[in-house]
Amino acid sequence: MRSLLTDLVHLLLAMPLYVLLGLAWATWRAYRTKAGRWHRWRHALALLWGIVYAISIPATANTLLAHLEAWWPVPTDAQLQALPGADGPRMLVLTAGWFRKTDTGYRVVMGAPSWERTEKAVELHQRFGGRLMFAGAPLPDGSDSVAQHMAAAAQRLGVPASAIGVETKSINTHENLLFSERQFGLRAQGRVLLLTSAIHLPRSVAAAHGVGLDVLPYPCDFRADTALKWQHFVPSNEAPGALEEVLHEWLGLAMYALRGWL
Repeated sequence: MRSLLTDLVHLLLAMPLYVLLGLAWATWRAYRTKAGRWHRWRHALALLWGIVYAISIPATANTLLAHLEAWWPVPTDAQLQALPGADGPRMLVLTAGWFRKTDTGYRVVMGAPSWERTEKAVELHQRFGGRLMFAGAPLPDGSDSVAQHMAAAAQRLGVPASAIGVETKSINTHENLLFSERQFGLRAQGRVLLLTSAIHLPRSVAAAHGVGLDVLPYPCDFRADTALKWQHFVPSNEAPGALEEVLHEWLGLAMYALRGWL
């Protein structure tokens, strides 16, 4: 639990707070002025203050994030056991990560979502067997990929190499599913478990249907805080970034629909 002093430090370091204070001062001055340029902009300034406040508090992003993450529930054991496969279910794990350019070339970076997805996939393999397939996120020079790193991590956690497949060419969610279907022949194998972060599942499932895959969605890496606290209504540096992730998924769904990928 964070102390009150820690909360105060976070607040004082929050850049949106100072933007809001500046807008509050400008709005107050506009309403105090009886005529002129400031007075004409008083309602616009008040509206802008409200928009900036909504963007800068965690409660906004958290509410929208919780809505996205609630689209698909975690499957039951019975649903997982019903998936086809002589040695257990086929599990397609979408990659999450990025690369960093260094003096000696590119380097794959596995962030928290990468580990969350990998560890959940390993846990499911330990319980139900089957085959793990990791898809996508190659380096610009093609020398490595996030999928290969996630597969290597799964091996270190106990999954045999014979139970792992890797697709290394796809660069977005649509290609993750399309290229994986081509490489692994997923349509012919019946229903496949699709594992990714809960926020990513609505777009991923829609894209899977777009390439003709029958999938059982499995959400992990939940990020929404369902117990709202007073801190969620205080401006923070992290809130705009969290809201950007939510908007990325909504805009991604819209773009996929426009391109006929759903």
